[in-house]
Amino acid sequence: MSNNIYKGAIAVIRREWKRMLGRPIYLFSSVFVMFFCYVFFLTVFSDGLPRSLPIGVVDMDHSYVSRTLIRNISAIPQTEVIETYANYNEARDAMQRGKIYAFFVVDKDFEKDLMSQQQPNFTFYVNDAYLVAGSLSYKELTYISNLGSAFVQKQMMELRGTTVDESQILATVQPIANDSHLIANQYSNYGVYLLNMLLPGILQMLVLLMTVFTIGNELKQKTSPDLLKTANNSMFAALLGKLIPYTILFSILGIGGNLILYEYMHFPMNGSIIRFSFATVLYVIAYQAIGVFCIGLIPALREAISLVAVYSILGISFTGFTFPIEAMPRGVQVFQHLFPIRHYFKIYVSEALNSAPIRYSLIYFAAITAFFILPFIIYKRLKKAAINLNYPAK
Repeated sequence: MSNNIYKGAIAVIRREWKRMLGRPIYLFSSVFVMFFCYVFFLTVFSDGLPRSLPIGVVDMDHSYVSRTLIRNISAIPQTEVIETYANYNEARDAMQRGKIYAFFVVDKDFEKDLMSQQQPNFTFYVNDAYLVAGSLSYKELTYISNLGSAFVQKQMMELRGTTVDESQILATVQPIANDSHLIANQYSNYGVYLLNMLLPGILQMLVLLMTVFTIGNELKQKTSPDLLKTANNSMFAALLGKLIPYTILFSILGIGGNLILYEYMHFPMNGSIIRFSFATVLYVIAYQAIGVFCIGLIPALREAISLVAVYSILGISFTGFTFPIEAMPRGVQVFQHLFPIRHYFKIYVSEALNSAPIRYSLIYFAAITAFFILPFIIYKRLKKAAINLNYPAK
């Protein structure tokens, strides 16, 4: 780096720090928003799994057996029976209004059918419009319905005066026991499942928006000639000095988030947190490069912000941590390479979950670094816009 570029970049850095401290929107849109997201999401997912999901019951039998069954369902941590309804229509109306996520029906003559060795009916209904609540309610009610077979057999034998060991009943109901082992998220913690990429997804959005705003605002306010003058008429020095304060700021936020997740919250980190934090810094710089490319391609603040907003949302969709990329149409899968967050996710899987050697992640580090060349593609166009002040009047 020549002495002229170095001095220009230092001067622009000083100028940018003054602008950051002089306008609260800069720090509010970066530090406060990211800090709020950390506090909000970590608080929401502090228990790992949603608990005490409200469900209802329609008890048409009102017998000792049905009341015992309801108490057993209420004892499950993930669900809580909050109300008993007189009939199916009342329970369905409550579920449609969002008061409960599911309800189950104990048919009339449930105990009578049990005593006469007939097959009692146990029916449940789940609202799948709520993905997490619906799936968890369905899981727990399916579990209790399976255990209900053991409960029914036990009650039948007790009513006949037969004493039987519970292990014998379980062997009859479930002759083959399932021994499941969850890899990397053994407690089925939704925070581990979502936050490792949801928070970086918010970070990439903030980096893009802030990069486009800081450069686009110079064009909009027609202060870009002063910026170039401060940078000794070097666009490279102007961009370098303009972005370095935000690179430091967002890198600290990203690395701080890593420390919160993997050191304080004890999320799985089987590899090197140092290498992963280095990937976080590259991740921030890559999205800054994309932001510069977008504002250079469309040197108008409003249009460029709209472009990066759409791009950042698509990036979260193409991460692959919710819906697998492999399940997408082949013509769509190719777009995954256009988003640094996808490569960052692959580094996360390699480092945090699989503890794989660094050689397995080098290709993804290289893919993130490849985005650094984007500002050089629109370098001349952006400088021309800064000099000519051709920002649209409307």
